[in-house]
Amino acid sequence: MSLNWLVFDGDTIRFEIPPTQSITYDNLPLAVEEVYRYYVGRRFDVIKVTGRGPIWLYSAIVHTIAHLAKAVAVYDAINGVYVIVASHNPNYKIGQTLN
Repeated sequence: MSLNWLVFDGDTIRFEIPPTQSITYDNLPLAVEEVYRYYVGRRFDVIKVTGRGPIWLYSAIVHTIAHLAKAVAVYDAINGVYVIVASHNPNYKIGQTLN
């Protein structure tokens, strides 16, 4: 099963799922495993998530990386910023924005 739509760029996870393609629930455990494997040995204060994807994919990925970084930020395309959605560090507040 190919996860070519799951792209890692340093501290950023990008979902590059074309509008004409959908992913299945079978992809979820594989995506979570790939994300965990990529980030478990790396140290980032904030891991960012962006791109088109279903809410269940975002939820599982955010849950996974929330244990691997001080904070997690999700991209808000309307305002052009990342928003902290999970934090285990007082330097990063829920709702705080990053450029």
